[in-house]
Amino acid sequence: MTTNDDNLDFLSAVMAHTKEAAGLPPGWGDVHVPLSPEEELEDAPRPPRLRTGMTTAELLPYGDRVTTPDGRELRLERLTCPPIQAPGHGIDVCDPASLEWQGQPISVELRGTAQPVEVAVLRHATPRGDLIQPVMAVVGTFSKNTLWVEFPVAGIRLSIDAGCGAFIARGQVAAVAERIETLLPSVRDAGLLAVEVDSAVVGALFESGDGPGGYEVMLGRGQGGRPTALLVDLRVLPR
Repeated sequence: MTTNDDNLDFLSAVMAHTKEAAGLPPGWGDVHVPLSPEEELEDAPRPPRLRTGMTTAELLPYGDRVTTPDGRELRLERLTCPPIQAPGHGIDVCDPASLEWQGQPISVELRGTAQPVEVAVLRHATPRGDLIQPVMAVVGTFSKNTLWVEFPVAGIRLSIDAGCGAFIARGQVAAVAERIETLLPSVRDAGLLAVEVDSAVVGALFESGDGPGGYEVMLGRGQGGRPTALLVDLRVLPR
């Protein structure tokens, strides 16, 4: 009968042989290697860009010209899709392709049961056709907003990793997640894509504007206590 020490020696020998066979150095996986400055910057929390009291015109400056990093001037356009049917008023906001490691979606109850969706985009002309870059994504009716406010829980952001952002009727996240892999190519081409389950629109997918990361959210408020809209800033517009 072998002892624990014998087992550890055996496992160590197996690991050493595996590393050698794979062409890896003996210390691979055992030695901490600091991240490069670029990697540290990529993983660092992004500074906030939004603040309570911003106006709809500031957040969604449709028609304005935006200067891109390469010096081109593009006009901000609006994309829409059919409203999300949310009978219980609840909307979950998440990346449905990354649920296993992202935790619970951001959840909000909005006024009304049919929630409009729109995405502000920049349209880049390329030799292969237009490239749609989402800038802001909004769910809900904000035409009668009196105020945009920061989310009540400090530090809450929409985390987009392996997939895309999504507004989904409460109770339908699992159904959208089951379809997400087949839908991702379409949303990347279109910028905004409605998702139907049993002939009802239960979600809207939108591409991330600045790649994987955490994106700030804002709530729109009107005269009543319940929020009217939720906005996601995709970190493209200069602030």
